[in-house]
Amino acid sequence: MSDKYLLYIDILGFSKLVENHPTKIRQLYGIINSLNAHKHDLFKTIVFSDTVLVYNDREPESDNDHNDIVWYLIEFAEDLLFRLTGQGIFFRAVLLKGNFEHYNLKNVECFFGKSLISAYTLEKNIPAIGLFISSECNKRNKYFRTTIFKEDLHFVYLNRNLERLNHDNGGRLPVHPIVLDGLVDIVSDIRYLSDIFKHMREHPLPQVRSKYLATWDLYEQRYSGILKPLKDSDFALRVIAEYFDWEERIKIMNESIEYFAKIGEPQEQDVQEGQ
Repeated sequence: MSDKYLLYIDILGFSKLVENHPTKIRQLYGIINSLNAHKHDLFKTIVFSDTVLVYNDREPESDNDHNDIVWYLIEFAEDLLFRLTGQGIFFRAVLLKGNFEHYNLKNVECFFGKSLISAYTLEKNIPAIGLFISSECNKRNKYFRTTIFKEDLHFVYLNRNLERLNHDNGGRLPVHPIVLDGLVDIVSDIRYLSDIFKHMREHPLPQVRSKYLATWDLYEQRYSGILKPLKDSDFALRVIAEYFDWEERIKIMNESIEYFAKIGEPQEQDVQEGQ
């Protein structure tokens, strides 16, 4: 058994989706099936019930290989977050390194390892949502901002458009519209923050509200200059830049949300093949 970099993703509220919104499960699996992780032959993906595992199938040979594996695995979580934004589905994920084995017998898919047990135990005890990375893996992280969450565990800021907006204007709003030219998905990032804030205030279960509150606090620590005016305006995009074509950006985001809402629906050829 060899050490692997393991991305462990838990889809939150899965049992409620099964009970109350079974069509959402098809949608969810369609989104998982579409992830960029499947396009890299370096990685393998395992899906079982509400859990997604992604790991490197080949051993890294250099420091750059190690760095690239961590980079890609974080991007896979970023990709999932983008595709789930606006769908009412959230996840909590852990990225760590440890021994892991995966192989197929004639009739059974087998996977196990200390890293899987560690990720499962660690993830279940994190009172927040999003991606969390071990200190060992974070040393290999070259592109995403993080903050310490607890000993040997860091929260990863996956919203890179938000990070650029914060950086390019010194963490203040409003900005000049030209700043927004390259931030194609900034509306999606703001929608995600809005959903976090809404669940923090309105989710019927107090223990769940507390997890969204903890997540909001992590974002507020880093982006307070952006989040305060957004929160005070009920997330009105005009506070970012008043004279900007937000309607076009909102249209693009809504089209993306609609696309991913339908991606798990059976296609005509699938129905015919199943007859």
